[in-house]
Amino acid sequence: MRHQKQKLNYLSMLVMLNLGTIASVSAEEATETKEIEKITVTGIQASLIKSMDIKRSSDGVVDAIAAEDIGKFPDQNVAESLQRVTGVAIDREGGEGQLVSVRGLGPEFNSVLVNGRTIATISGGRAFSFDTLASELINGAEVHKTQTAKLQEGSIGATINVTTHRPLSLKEFKVAGSVKGTYDDMSGETNPTFSGFISNTFLDNTVGVLGSISISDRDSRFDYGQTAGYITNHSLNLDDGTTHENIFLPRNYDQIVQTEQRERTTANLTLQYQPTEDILLTADMLHSKYDVSYRQDILAHWFDGANITDATLDENRTVVKLDSARNSATDYLNRLSSRPTTTKAFGLNLEWTLDDRWSINADISASEAESLNGGRTTDTVAGFVNAYSFDNSTGASVPQLSFTEDLDPTRVSSNWASKFGNDINDEVNEVKIDVEYIIDQGVFGKINFGSAYSDRTLATTYSETNWRVSEAHGGYPAGMVFPEGMFTKFDSDGFLSGANADTANEWLIFDSYEFMDYLLTDNAINASNDPQYTRDVIAQYNGYSAHEDASAFEVNEEVKSIYADLHMSGDIGTMPWNVVAGLRYVETTTTSSGSTIELLDLVETNTVDEYQPVETDDWVPISISHSYDNLLPSLNANLEITEDLVARFAYSKSITRATLSEMSPTTSYGGGKLDSLQASGGNPMLDPYESSNIDLGLEWYFDENSYAAIAYFSKDVDNFIDGGVTKETVDLASGSYNYTVSRPMNLNDAKIDGYEIAVQHSLTYLPAPFDGLGFIANMTIVDSESSADTVDNPLPLPGLGDSQNLILFYEQDDYQFRIAYNNRNEFMQSTTNWAGGAPIYVEDYAQVDISGSYDINENVSLFIEGINITNEITRKRGLYKNHVLAIIETGPRYSVGIRANF
Repeated sequence: MRHQKQKLNYLSMLVMLNLGTIASVSAEEATETKEIEKITVTGIQASLIKSMDIKRSSDGVVDAIAAEDIGKFPDQNVAESLQRVTGVAIDREGGEGQLVSVRGLGPEFNSVLVNGRTIATISGGRAFSFDTLASELINGAEVHKTQTAKLQEGSIGATINVTTHRPLSLKEFKVAGSVKGTYDDMSGETNPTFSGFISNTFLDNTVGVLGSISISDRDSRFDYGQTAGYITNHSLNLDDGTTHENIFLPRNYDQIVQTEQRERTTANLTLQYQPTEDILLTADMLHSKYDVSYRQDILAHWFDGANITDATLDENRTVVKLDSARNSATDYLNRLSSRPTTTKAFGLNLEWTLDDRWSINADISASEAESLNGGRTTDTVAGFVNAYSFDNSTGASVPQLSFTEDLDPTRVSSNWASKFGNDINDEVNEVKIDVEYIIDQGVFGKINFGSAYSDRTLATTYSETNWRVSEAHGGYPAGMVFPEGMFTKFDSDGFLSGANADTANEWLIFDSYEFMDYLLTDNAINASNDPQYTRDVIAQYNGYSAHEDASAFEVNEEVKSIYADLHMSGDIGTMPWNVVAGLRYVETTTTSSGSTIELLDLVETNTVDEYQPVETDDWVPISISHSYDNLLPSLNANLEITEDLVARFAYSKSITRATLSEMSPTTSYGGGKLDSLQASGGNPMLDPYESSNIDLGLEWYFDENSYAAIAYFSKDVDNFIDGGVTKETVDLASGSYNYTVSRPMNLNDAKIDGYEIAVQHSLTYLPAPFDGLGFIANMTIVDSESSADTVDNPLPLPGLGDSQNLILFYEQDDYQFRIAYNNRNEFMQSTTNWAGGAPIYVEDYAQVDISGSYDINENVSLFIEGINITNEITRKRGLYKNHVLAIIETGPRYSVGIRANF
């Protein structure tokens, strides 16, 4: 896309020319560089020491996690480990950590790098999906909460750099591996995971080769009780003549049992060559294949206001009880989905020490992520006319729905059948040159400067069955009746039992593909309401095949940047100080390309003052470009008040760019009265979020692996993107018309501030065997205010919420044990739900995980792991506490395995 290969070749040539220029200036002054001793990390204590040393020696505010040993990361997932870091919270999918928020800013506001490089992601936006990356391949991760000019722009939350192992750092032959079985309590299935690692050096440690692989398979089950949101400003006319206006009505209530299979294979290969002590070449290759497939068997009841005969409202005008007795239905749904994904990455890095003052680091990388779900998700519905009652008035943990339970398949008829889904493709190409010059004059220590270029293309394509085919056999009670054997009785085996739910436990289930195959047979077509119409639309649209939506689009983003960081140090009396002052300049050009149905004119209808649009018959190509530049200063300062006490101050400006979904180039224009013409679309002209950041911190390192820290942070964010309305003039053949257009816009500003408190302490002074005890405790308190707030609706920013962590560990001789408690307080996940209008809140969620190991000898150990051992339930709500949106039970998981390291 956009000649990326030619750009990379050209930039690679520039890299080599720059290298040659600097080498010619300084080669004759080259001297030997002393080899830095590498610390081998083993065990909990050593891991904590390494993480603490990274924090203490960093120029800015940085927190880190480190592997306890090769192939031994603290959790089953990198995101699960990152949530232990102060200020970090995670979003889970299927009970597994996937996306990371930092200091209350959601995943799209944080940059994730692997070995300093941007990696393409399958999220469909900028948020990195950690579930594609196996934790066994990771060496560590650093969370940079403040900016330096050298640090890649794009984050107003934090920049997270995940690192993998390097063979020449290990300096010897190493082989490690683990095998474990994981039991999923909800599904009752046990699945294996294997990870292996081998590294060696050759030719007097000048050549290093490292290869690793991780293979996992997980069968799981999740239970969902959900509404699809609450309809706002609704009205009801009840049988007793009562009329209720401006009420909140739940859209539906569904019971969903989802069985899921996740298969992940991740492999990494690293090659290193160091012909001299001054030159190091490193090549990295990463390949991840991650396939997720699921089946949903659903018992569903849709709340149609016209069918409701009686209702009870609370003080907030929310319907908490209802009876639906007229032409209502019990629906049985089956959804099948598969999402094969592939992530590939390649990088080449050169570290060159030219002499005792000059050094250079040049890096070129490319990555691609692809998720193929287009047309791979089914939505099939069958059911029968029924009456039901919904009760959410008692304060029970799960609403109760009563209905006439009839498991007779001969009563069931067809309603809907469809295939749909998104294909996502993300390609990233980067080139970076970083130069360091040692000044060593007075307070001036060194200067870092360099440049970077990246070219990224994000594309998404939606596919779906044509609606005419989907509804051809539909409608109760006159829909298609199916042959014997299509439906079977399903026992949910205690639906939402962890939430003490009083729900139906049996309903009818079927298979989507068998369902659709039968609807294409002559018997089914001839039994439809209009056989000839049904036959014609099936032929025209190739049955239930999913067709690509012509409104698909892609966004290309080209970024050029230069930077400089000046490092200074000195003393105030007996107190050493360090300052890094930097400036980064970045130019961004975006091009949004796609197709649109073009508006040609408006013509008057037979209704007075009513106009209808005249549009092109075919989709017309459209491409819109936008450019902007940003100057981003930064200042990081620390003062060593005493040998153990460090004070920090940081100031910076940072940006986060808009997401793909907001930058669609298409706009849809409607008709109607000339004084109320409406349109909606994306906005390729969006500017980035801009934030001014201040950090203050105090860190006390009172023992070898113990510290206490407190920090204050403040972020003033401008250009906050929200749904906006603007007046736009459209010039057409018959004249100019004024439209009210809804699209994402840079509308608001926001202020975020908060505190972080952290303590890490090993109780080594206790008498044996208690001297192996220790703990980590941290908490984040965060608040916000926005120009979008109103007195009646002071909404927090999405993702913003307090969090707390407490980790107790024990390490003595051959034994290790850890128990981790993580709590994330209620936060707003989205400003609108599926039914529109009201927000989605995720209520307080606390999870407890455990892990332990026993070393059989210095090379082999047995281990256990437990995830969510208290079976915490995820709950989502709307505007009010009783606006139940979802109750989700994923259950605990337990693992037992053996790990070897030679």
